[in-house]
Amino acid sequence: MRPRTFILLILVLLVLAVVAVLVFLNFSGGQGGVDQGPEVIPPEETAVSQEEPGIPPPTPTPALRLEPVIIAKVDLPIGERIRSDLIDVEMRPNNNIALQGGYTFSDPSEVVGKIARVPIAKGQEILRPMLAFNPSDLAAFGSDLSLYVDQGKVAVAFPIDKLSGAAYALRPGDLVDVMMSLSLVKLDPEFQTRLPNRVERVNELALLEGQSFLFPPATEGRLELIPEINLVAEIVPGQIGFENQAPEEVGRQLPRRVTQLTIQQAEVLWVGTWQDPRLQEEESAVSQIGLEGSETGIGEGETDTGETDGFETGPAPTPIPQRSTTRPDVVILSMTAQDALALKWALENGVKITLALRAQGDNTVFVTTSVSLPQLVEQGGLKTPEESEFGLQPPITDIVRPSLPTEQP
Repeated sequence: MRPRTFILLILVLLVLAVVAVLVFLNFSGGQGGVDQGPEVIPPEETAVSQEEPGIPPPTPTPALRLEPVIIAKVDLPIGERIRSDLIDVEMRPNNNIALQGGYTFSDPSEVVGKIARVPIAKGQEILRPMLAFNPSDLAAFGSDLSLYVDQGKVAVAFPIDKLSGAAYALRPGDLVDVMMSLSLVKLDPEFQTRLPNRVERVNELALLEGQSFLFPPATEGRLELIPEINLVAEIVPGQIGFENQAPEEVGRQLPRRVTQLTIQQAEVLWVGTWQDPRLQEEESAVSQIGLEGSETGIGEGETDTGETDGFETGPAPTPIPQRSTTRPDVVILSMTAQDALALKWALENGVKITLALRAQGDNTVFVTTSVSLPQLVEQGGLKTPEESEFGLQPPITDIVRPSLPTEQP
């Protein structure tokens, strides 16, 4: 055998011997001085070994969920009426304290139309205590009716009666249109007074003799040629008057009346004189206590002893609900500043004003034409009556126009 072959054989035997020794140590648990390193213990066994006897293992932390929450899309000042374009919906974790307490909103319809009674920052969650749902909520925080006026509008008071106020059917939240009837007359361009003018002619002869030189006052008329007598005469207004007409108005020109829809979609904020809602709640509570006392038959300062004084008494009758007889004399309307100026001018100049109640949710912008006698005749198909040989009695000047009795508010 060659030496080289012999050496290779010895090396192969040594390698096989080393492999055999490693296999033996691996199956014998690391004996023989081979360091296997620290023993690895599963985490579950470590947790159990560190627990004290009798204590249950800890409950695993539940996973967080995201829920929808209404937030402010922009900064909302006090008194801002919430609109759909001012809010947004974001997903917030369900461990939010406000969400767990039920103070948040998830449906935009629950927020739209409400009023912010505290400033709400952009991105902030809108909570229930931040909104006003009725006048009592506002009053509880020292607020008043101004918080119900939309931004860019003003509130004005307007006097009403049964005819001008839709028979007292108006309620807060209604929308009304304002119709105005004006009486137009011709004016003297220089004096800016109603025509015709009253004149006092001068007697020249009496003036020269130093006597009273003024003729009695007369109504200024116009000069016309009278064909029947072939003379020029002065035509003056007749002296026919109407019932309750002032003497100085007899013979004056009749006004031309015209009616037009001038203001649209004014919101009714309050009916009647404004009252503090807190006082209303107190009065309502006192009335309820009195009602309960009347139902039991026990008056103030009396006690229920159970004695009937010899008379048989049955159960107290149920009170019959009575329709409210309140007749408000004023209504508070919300409108633009320009419309408020028009309404103020009309009130101070004696314009006849009537409020027309709109349908709920109707935001139609009407385009109307002013109504007057010529318009009714020309466009309304009204036929002018012809002259007749007979007439009605009594004459029109003696007819009493129908009207409703005046009622105190």
